[in-house]
Amino acid sequence: MTAHNFIVVTFAESSKAYEALSDIRQAAQANRIVVPAAIIAEREPDGHLHLAEGEDARIGDGAFSGGLIGMVVGILGGPLGMLLGWGAGALAGGFVDVERVNRAETAIGEFSSRLPAGTTAIFAEAREYAPEVLDGLVAPLDGVVVRRPAEEVLAELEAAQEAARAAHREATRVMREERRQERRENWDERIARLKERFHRKG
Repeated sequence: MTAHNFIVVTFAESSKAYEALSDIRQAAQANRIVVPAAIIAEREPDGHLHLAEGEDARIGDGAFSGGLIGMVVGILGGPLGMLLGWGAGALAGGFVDVERVNRAETAIGEFSSRLPAGTTAIFAEAREYAPEVLDGLVAPLDGVVVRRPAEEVLAELEAAQEAARAAHREATRVMREERRQERRENWDERIARLKERFHRKG
């Protein structure tokens, strides 16, 4: 029985990530692990998450824009991730408040906590017969593995999307209320000016 997992393997040196991905590719060809998609990403000093280019930096094709990997990378490097405390800015405070600690306990929060600036990582969607296969491949290269069930990651992405919708609805409501308040204030100001003019004429 295989386990369908979403996996992030982090490395302090980018060259080791490429070496590990080559080893993973060979293990997949030998049917020791099934890897529909994997890609190397680097967290730049400014926090931006950059996907590496080239055939040696990925396994699979076309799974990065609309697939699970693309969505996770997008949320870790994009504005939604920032909004929910999962983006580059999530680590700035060292998870000092309770909410951020709770976020770190989520799958995506944990992925983010393992990706400080200057880190290189392999993002992979895999079906594993035994976790020892992948662990054994990356351990000699000082790779640190974080794996979560793919279903759990997908559920978090769905929840994040709903949270973003709710945040947008609330922001829209606040803006409308502010505009209404502004119109009321403008109305009162216009009435006051008119009264003042009539008073002067009188």
